[in-house]
Amino acid sequence: MTEGTSLSQPQPYALEKTTWQEEAMSDPRQMEGLLQHVQRLPQRDEYWVGTHRLARMWVTPCKAPPYRPYVILVLSQEGKIVRSQVQRHPPTAQTLFEELVRAMCRPVWGAGRARRPTRLYVDHPEDVAALTPGLAALQVQCVYRHPLALADAVIADMERSLGPATPRPGLLSIPSVTPPLLEHLYQLAAQWYQATPWRWLTDHHPFAIRCLPEDAPRYAVVMGSGGEVFGLAVYETLADLQLMFTSSLSPRQLAKRATWFVLFFEEAPAVSFEDLDAIAAYNWPVAAPQAYPVFGRTTPEQELVLPAKSDLLWMEGALGALLAYMDAPMEVDQGKGRPADLTVSVPRVGSEAHVHLRVLEFEAIFRKDLGV
Repeated sequence: MTEGTSLSQPQPYALEKTTWQEEAMSDPRQMEGLLQHVQRLPQRDEYWVGTHRLARMWVTPCKAPPYRPYVILVLSQEGKIVRSQVQRHPPTAQTLFEELVRAMCRPVWGAGRARRPTRLYVDHPEDVAALTPGLAALQVQCVYRHPLALADAVIADMERSLGPATPRPGLLSIPSVTPPLLEHLYQLAAQWYQATPWRWLTDHHPFAIRCLPEDAPRYAVVMGSGGEVFGLAVYETLADLQLMFTSSLSPRQLAKRATWFVLFFEEAPAVSFEDLDAIAAYNWPVAAPQAYPVFGRTTPEQELVLPAKSDLLWMEGALGALLAYMDAPMEVDQGKGRPADLTVSVPRVGSEAHVHLRVLEFEAIFRKDLGV
């Protein structure tokens, strides 16, 4: 393992079998010697499997941002790891070829003797073109095959051993939630973060926001004026909002009395791997490295779980209305600020939402006759 680097929740499985290295190029003379050695090795009538993946795990350097490593894996047809490597950046074709040569020369303990296979299966089409010339000189055929069930199983086992027992599901696992809806939510969340509402609004500026067709408003409080957690906390009822300000209960006791829906911004490790992969696949916007949006709902056990689709649809409308509120012209000449009451139509995926937003006076939220 690279000095000063640690894995989140490390376990013996991958550390014993995996080589960690920075992506320094090998000495050409050393590589030439390895190639000559490989050409003299016996060749078995067997296939190997080779793959490289962006791993669902985090490396946390002591003095650098965390990152997801790339895993290079070479397996025998029996499913034994012949060689594996973890590195920070996507592997080049040269790196992949060098790792294959080293796998033939020095298989890891338990993977058999040094030898050449007759075929190598890879699951990236571009790797076939890149690796074929070098492997052909070693009389090894390179073949594209996707998916590679053998590699999928081994990598999933590695990730289970290094990560949480139950990986967090992604937003796309919520029934009927689609990529276009999430893309729009990510766009709105990025705009909300860039608007820095916490510079002007505190938790003493609650909003009552009603997104039709819901019958009752939800109550939103901007988080971030304290400089720690940035986002939006949303309470189902006025009683829940009042409880947040008046209760002397501990956070654990409070969680059993009321739950809430939340959007907060964090660094990438706070996001599920499914969502991170979807961000990359669909190119959803993220405002800053520390501004990955996390949507969740609290539980009485103080856990954060996936929201419902209705929560996300409400947030889509609410963020659109809040951004309109932030963009509303200040009535400076009359000594007034932004409007305290706003009704707007905001775009939704495939439709529009009619949203009524009202800024509540902090003292008024404790009155029983508050009309919202």
